[in-house]
Amino acid sequence: MISLLDITAVVKYTYRMAHKNVGNNIKKLRTALGMTQAQLAEQVGVARVSIVSIETGRYLPTIETALRISQALNAPVEQIFWLKDNHE
Repeated sequence: MISLLDITAVVKYTYRMAHKNVGNNIKKLRTALGMTQAQLAEQVGVARVSIVSIETGRYLPTIETALRISQALNAPVEQIFWLKDNHE
């Protein structure tokens, strides 16, 4: 029988591996607009630390957050996020 701890470990491992395959241009686009992390976070409705974690690739945003980032940066989602193996 699989325990809840086993399932949690698999989910965490899968998530850690998934975010290593996704790149983003958030910082580049944000700074081009003269926007701070705090300003972007306020527009998106998340904490500044969430923007930091997304920009640095430590965290993958939800679809809703990605769409809100897209709106705030006035850029299509595919210009902001990409699969690294398709972009490099």
